[in-house]
Amino acid sequence: MGNPALNALGFILGILFNLYATVVAVRFVMQVVKADYYNPLAQGIVTVTDPVLRPLRRIIPSIKRYDTASLLLCFGVLLIKLLIFKALSLGYVPALGQSMLVSQLPVASLVLVAILDVIHQLFNVFIYALIIQAIMSWIPGAAGNPVHSLVSSISEPVLRPLRKLIPPMGGIDLTVFFTIIGLFALRIFLLGTLQQLFGLY
Repeated sequence: MGNPALNALGFILGILFNLYATVVAVRFVMQVVKADYYNPLAQGIVTVTDPVLRPLRRIIPSIKRYDTASLLLCFGVLLIKLLIFKALSLGYVPALGQSMLVSQLPVASLVLVAILDVIHQLFNVFIYALIIQAIMSWIPGAAGNPVHSLVSSISEPVLRPLRKLIPPMGGIDLTVFFTIIGLFALRIFLLGTLQQLFGLY
């Protein structure tokens, strides 16, 4: 069972670290897809991440149009989470979409887990964006909403090529549905393969 206080602390810390890592991952994807930074939601994400990203960008240059500092920050947040759970023996840590016991893992393995967790977070950004877009498509007047605008910016680059391959069925666009399934399957395959390769099972 463990210490209830430590379990509660671990639960809260896991959520907070993962939430911030997701926000940073969204910031990275926003730049890749050239999202509208004047969007109020996008501005909120910039406000939350800029205090840490601005100093990082002074020493970590972008590679072409990819914000390397955002990726490194996402990695750093996830690695710190793992190190805290290991140092404080907080039990199972939420990572890679599952609960992992990291107390016995060496630091080198934690670095690998953090790298894979960054990939997991990036998949989540697109999957969540597609799910939110699908839900909001059923809400009248949602098209002008800042949330709908941002998630559309993120999901459209993924949906656009697939719409050429998946025609509407009975007048219903099923591209979002099949894309979500495809991303889940690709994430399971890719991360599972890498975990086996790195001996993290």
